[in-house]
Amino acid sequence: MATAKKAKQEVATTNEQMPAWLQEKMGDNRGSENVEAEDLVIPRLELAQALSKCRKKQDPAYIPGCEEGMLYNNLTRELYGESVDLVPVFFKKEWLLWRDQDLGGGFAGAHPSLSAAEAERQNQDDPDEWESIETHQHFCLLVREDGTTEEVVVSMAKSKMKKSRNWNSLIRINGGPRFSRMYKYEGVAAVNDKNQDYYNVDVKNAGFVTQEIFAQAEKTYESIASGKAKADYSYDDMGGSEEEETEL
Repeated sequence: MATAKKAKQEVATTNEQMPAWLQEKMGDNRGSENVEAEDLVIPRLELAQALSKCRKKQDPAYIPGCEEGMLYNNLTRELYGESVDLVPVFFKKEWLLWRDQDLGGGFAGAHPSLSAAEAERQNQDDPDEWESIETHQHFCLLVREDGTTEEVVVSMAKSKMKKSRNWNSLIRINGGPRFSRMYKYEGVAAVNDKNQDYYNVDVKNAGFVTQEIFAQAEKTYESIASGKAKADYSYDDMGGSEEEETEL
């Protein structure tokens, strides 16, 4: 009895690979009617370093083609290249509790104050292995070349803290709503005080947003400010990469 051969099916991973018949149904939200903002997390915009897991072929977090200094999405694993246009929407300061990677790594939550983070640190089995790290969370819209947007979170701590303060200062100088302008966000080569090469970031003005993007930013702002939308706290390199330990 002959056995029918099944046609090989390739798994589509991007819209470009998606069959035409399925692209026509992308506006169909069936099955997700009950998913609300509080049921989702906003992905992180990460910067690859020389020792990042996304560059190690043997690591599950590996991203093919990823090079140090590239920006990528920690959930979709999409590479954006060395720079993107961001519209900052909401700023939040938190203290993240980390255990050093050399001790096995670990994350014990995001806390609204240093005192809250330190209280939680004392609850750990070995408090001296943990560190409370002040972290600036920039909730943003990433603007693609075709004008479409996606929500991302940029976490800035340690060596990026100075860049974060400069970005906040630039936003204040520009005036108006935080989301009235776009900024070019890019990875730049740097050297820390241990003479180690690594990549930091730079932020520059990139012009005003369109009315459509402003309207989208308003919706995102309302969702985050109300506490419904939350950042994803899964990091590829828990506790920060070795190159970034010292603030410049």
